[in-house]
Amino acid sequence: MNLPFFIARRYLLSKRTLNFITIITAISIGGITIGVAALIVILSVFNGFQSLVERFLIGFDPHLRITAAQTTYLSNADSLTQQATLTLQAFQPAFPSVQASAIAGGKIICVNNRSMLAFRLYGVDTSSIGAVSGIATSVVAGRFDIANDTENTFLHVVMGAGLADKLRLAIGDTITLLAPSTIEAAITQAAPPLTARAILTGVFQSSNKDYDNWQGYTSLVAARHLLRAPDDAALSIDVRCGDARLSESARECLLRAFPPDRYRIETWYDLHRDLYNVMRFERLSAFLVLSIIIFVAVFNIFASLSMTVAEKRAEIGILKAMGATPRLIVRIFFSQSILVGTVGTFAGVVLGLALCWGQLHFGWFSLDTARYLVPAIPIIIHWADVLVVSAVALVLSLLAGFVPARRAGDVRSAVALLRKERL
Repeated sequence: MNLPFFIARRYLLSKRTLNFITIITAISIGGITIGVAALIVILSVFNGFQSLVERFLIGFDPHLRITAAQTTYLSNADSLTQQATLTLQAFQPAFPSVQASAIAGGKIICVNNRSMLAFRLYGVDTSSIGAVSGIATSVVAGRFDIANDTENTFLHVVMGAGLADKLRLAIGDTITLLAPSTIEAAITQAAPPLTARAILTGVFQSSNKDYDNWQGYTSLVAARHLLRAPDDAALSIDVRCGDARLSESARECLLRAFPPDRYRIETWYDLHRDLYNVMRFERLSAFLVLSIIIFVAVFNIFASLSMTVAEKRAEIGILKAMGATPRLIVRIFFSQSILVGTVGTFAGVVLGLALCWGQLHFGWFSLDTARYLVPAIPIIIHWADVLVVSAVALVLSLLAGFVPARRAGDVRSAVALLRKERL
């Protein structure tokens, strides 16, 4: 066995004159254990909620969105949609399946006999919208039918659950849609504003309140007509590249065909940057706050080692008189801090992983499914987080033992033995 670690282990396990040194050492190990376990659990919870949010958003939103940089609408939307698809397909198999769809939209006022409310109406192509958005699979009432009826007298509209509730609408109800942009023209030209009668054919729920409360969908042709947009215009071109993790690479490829001065290309992360920044800040804040537990435990390591050095001055003198070098003494006490940090970190990792495993398999901390979308707190363990937390705890433990170990190495054998004789 390595001599420094052997002596350091004997120092930790031996009976001391000052019993509270043993207590402080035990508190140090316990503090590191609790701190490491708490960090692993909290970071895993944040990972679980972030993955849950991403799954909801990516399932509903496109991987990439192309919009005009200086104007409201994209012109020649059909050719741009084909160009985006061909540009990404040229880089296969990096992007195994590429789909693109033109989207037209704007603010619309909905009027019925009970209420009136403004919302965002989007016109989509029924043949391709299912490949770039999860709207078609998010319908919870009615059906995703946005094609005009055979007589072309009523538009078909699908609304978010919150929006339909605000308007007090049920499937099959008729409403009047009014484009605000035509009101000014109607006033100045003394002509009735452009309106359209529509039928609510479906209600969707995306788990995103902004979408559910303020969005509706109809056909691309109907939206262009109602918003008085050109026949080939689009508010955006939504793209899916097969895998959301390839979004940034796909964006770099599209920038070659879509100049940044004319087009803006955003990934799914860019569309919700504020939300992700908040989640990242909360994660960092939790890490820093819980790290205080480890800092306190590390300070206890410093205190216990300092008192151990004071208690073992005579033994240090004897070791030096027997030929031990200052370097060996430093390694002995430095090894003691390593042992304390390693035991505490290992116990914390085991405890943290055990708690995460229990939550994953047994759902110890459940949630009310009437208020939340998941039955229990989600947990995802990233081994990188475990390694970072363990490394931080070990490095801090090593730093805590540096100063006491140096002091132990500076003890002079003659002085230490003389003090022992006096005692």
